[in-house]
Amino acid sequence: MGGATDRTQAADDREAASADRVVSAQERAASSIDELTRAHRRESGMVELERELARARRTKQPLTLGFVDVDGLKETNDSLGHAAGDRLLRGTAASIRAHLRSYDLIIRVGGDEFLCALLGVSAAEAAKRFALMSADLEATQHASFTVGLAELETEDALADLIARADEALYRDKQRA
Repeated sequence: MGGATDRTQAADDREAASADRVVSAQERAASSIDELTRAHRRESGMVELERELARARRTKQPLTLGFVDVDGLKETNDSLGHAAGDRLLRGTAASIRAHLRSYDLIIRVGGDEFLCALLGVSAAEAAKRFALMSADLEATQHASFTVGLAELETEDALADLIARADEALYRDKQRA
């Protein structure tokens, strides 16, 4: 009888361990997503972004990084309250998501900043997509964002690509 009982217990243990792994995976996924915007959190997003860079190099596809800054978030928070600022952030993320593919990476890197990685998309094509996002956000939220774009170059490290997108964002902010 001991053998049958041991096998039953072992099967139960395997089933419980499997259920624990599923719950653990769900908890990891939940902890990597920003609850307000549904974008990746910075730390987990950077891991995913490194994977996208590796994939772009391996497949020899273009990769464009958009560095998005929500315009006027501080002013919205100060004049209308943080609930209004949260609505602005959610609306911005929704607009971005609506105009990107389901597998494009969206990372919330700061209070009002997002990184968006578009694999297989040139900077020129990405500019068109971000223009549509901007128009959508203006029409639906009466809000705007500024974006800086950088296309992955052969020798770029992740920090280089982000820095170039940030510089492009800064140049665009200066023009406004």
